[in-house]
Amino acid sequence: MIKVMIVEDDVLVRNNLKYMLSTELVSAVGSAEYILCGEACDGQEALDKISDCSPDIILSDMKMPNIDGLALCERLHIEHPHIQFIALSNYDDFNYVYGTLQNGAVDYILKHKISAVTLKEALNKASRSLTQSPKQPDHMLDTNNINALKQEFLIQLLTCFYIDDDEIAAHIQTLKLNLDLSQVLVMIMCIDDYQSMDLKKTTLLRFSVNNIISEILEDQQNGAVCPIVNEKYAVFLSFANIVSQKKIQDIIQNTMTRISSCMKNFLNLSVSFSIGNICSHIQQLPQSYQQAEKKLKTKFYYEAGAVFTSSDEQQDAAMLNYFDIQKESTLTHLISIQDREGICTMLSQLFSEIRANKPPLAIAQMVFTDLLSLINKICKNHSIDLREVYADPILPDKHLSDFSSLSSVQEWLLSLFDKLCDALAMREALPTSIYVKEALAFIHVHYTEDISLSLIADKINISNVYLSKLFKQEIGIGFAEYLIKYRLKLAQTLLEQHRLSIHEIATASGFKDYIYFLKTFKKHVGVTPTEYVKKTPATFDR
Repeated sequence: MIKVMIVEDDVLVRNNLKYMLSTELVSAVGSAEYILCGEACDGQEALDKISDCSPDIILSDMKMPNIDGLALCERLHIEHPHIQFIALSNYDDFNYVYGTLQNGAVDYILKHKISAVTLKEALNKASRSLTQSPKQPDHMLDTNNINALKQEFLIQLLTCFYIDDDEIAAHIQTLKLNLDLSQVLVMIMCIDDYQSMDLKKTTLLRFSVNNIISEILEDQQNGAVCPIVNEKYAVFLSFANIVSQKKIQDIIQNTMTRISSCMKNFLNLSVSFSIGNICSHIQQLPQSYQQAEKKLKTKFYYEAGAVFTSSDEQQDAAMLNYFDIQKESTLTHLISIQDREGICTMLSQLFSEIRANKPPLAIAQMVFTDLLSLINKICKNHSIDLREVYADPILPDKHLSDFSSLSSVQEWLLSLFDKLCDALAMREALPTSIYVKEALAFIHVHYTEDISLSLIADKINISNVYLSKLFKQEIGIGFAEYLIKYRLKLAQTLLEQHRLSIHEIATASGFKDYIYFLKTFKKHVGVTPTEYVKKTPATFDR
């Protein structure tokens, strides 16, 4: 195996390179041909670590503080000529490239062009230039193995796996962890609004988050981190020989601030924390973790970036009937008269009550389900296709289980009631004749098909002329205009989801001719479908 050191002051670029080296190249080759033996944020730190890491290849940025990449390349050429140097830079400048290559660099990669392929090509070129003299057997564990052992050990600390202090101390020393046997705590960092993703993205996210937190704790020399599951990470902090409780609290606060800032700046993530009690002995960590986990269960009722501590009171929630028959009756009336402001106010009051009492999630889930049931009942009573309200292939119950905060549920349900009012508005002039009711019901079910006034008239056994006259009298607009408006309203709803292509949306809303759809949409809505998408946020972003 060939050992590689990464020298880069940009944390995000460094993490990306580490991920390519430890994951993507291994997947492509099938084995760990190149291993990460060390990393540094500038040339001086790299020179200081060379004796310990013994790299074969150094992958280095050019513009860095203290000693930059060009100066590092010059020093290596003189002091460590056996080490192969690959330059990274944002500068496509011949003089800079020439100067680096003159001092021994075997290759040069522009950052905006780097990928697993280009990285592997550069590493292969550097490996061919390595000294051909026999190398001593390398008994060191590679970085991937060490990290895996660290994470396994930390998980075992949280599950009462160890009962012997000497064994714990030996593992801490072997794995070079910044932990002590006393004055330790664990806190859970949880990614807010976490969304499930494919395996590759999940692996990259976990890798990046773990590396960023590890670098912060390594800099502070007071802790360790390991992933728990999906959005949760256990952060261990050690306070040996610190007596002042104020100083301990300041360290905890500073650590959370640094982690939150880096997550936001580098990964655009918001995170919350749940802090366990400080343990006088490291074997008490499982209890500390359980306390943090218990407090985190109320996270649903808080906004992003919340912090839960041992001082937070855990009071029993009142088992109230939050959405009783009277409230359901009032909300039904507000919907029937399409009082959007009244609906918004009532929902705000309902959710404020839930937020204040923080009932068990099962109780809150029952309220949400009751609200969805009311929507479904009204749709059924008014022959409204559920797709007009939900306009999404995912079942409403599945949506509820995906939401990570009460605010996101409130926003989503309010959007559903708003669409319900839109659907009712399409039927604002409620028909009195059975023929018009049947005509509307047919449109709402068969709008994607090639339907016409004469087709529906035949279905309900009346003449075209009579149906056209009744339709205009009771709905206020003609049959053709109503059908176009109905289809366009559905198209707008689908466009707001940002899930289907415009061509697919045209077909899904009943327009067989794509060009006709574009012209009709622009004529009635005032903008093109593309312009409408750009100025409309995705409805179900969480």
